[in-house]
Amino acid sequence: MAERGSKARAGRNARSGNVAGADRRDLILAAASRRFAEFGFGATTVRQIADDVHVLSGSLYHHFATKEEILDEIVREAALEQRDRSLRIAALAAGAEQKLVTLVQEDLRALTRRLEAYTIIFNERKFFRRSADFAYLMQARKAAYDAWVAILEEGIAEGVFRPDIDRYLTISTIMRMLTNGADWFMHEDGSPIDAMAHYSLDALCDFYVGFVLRSIRAAGRGDEAIPRPLVLD
Repeated sequence: MAERGSKARAGRNARSGNVAGADRRDLILAAASRRFAEFGFGATTVRQIADDVHVLSGSLYHHFATKEEILDEIVREAALEQRDRSLRIAALAAGAEQKLVTLVQEDLRALTRRLEAYTIIFNERKFFRRSADFAYLMQARKAAYDAWVAILEEGIAEGVFRPDIDRYLTISTIMRMLTNGADWFMHEDGSPIDAMAHYSLDALCDFYVGFVLRSIRAAGRGDEAIPRPLVLD
């Protein structure tokens, strides 16, 4: 009986240790994500991350071998999710304008869910280009960009978008606008000059969709109704 009780306590302690380890790992990732997004990957030290979660720097290495491994853990899922979302929407059986509306909405919602990760991906793009370990990330971003281009070109072929659209500047401008809008929405401070508190995410999305379409629609289509986004499973 005593032996079984001892084994049971040991099992509980082992499970508690595993849970604590998992929790500590999540805390490290959250602290690193905040610092990388605000100060940059290069300017952030392992010591600072460890201090934020109240552990010694050496203890942090029990969870991650390098700072780069922490970075990879933060950005990988967001980058691959963005790629998959863009490719999936581009392949839908729908008109180009409805696809674009859907892509703007889904990207804005994703940005609000993973703002720090996407901020890091954008801010550290030069680092990612130089690092072979992050080649997958650059490939994923290229695939997402190509999906945007495909939708624009489809719309031009359908006659719903202007034929003289600058693909690169249009897509880059949309992505910067959505990123800034998500940051504004998530970090609104309630001050009298900051009116974002009066807007829902749906209202923000509707504004951006209308803004984008008015910029790229073919002549004579400016006042046409804006299609509703597709419902993704």
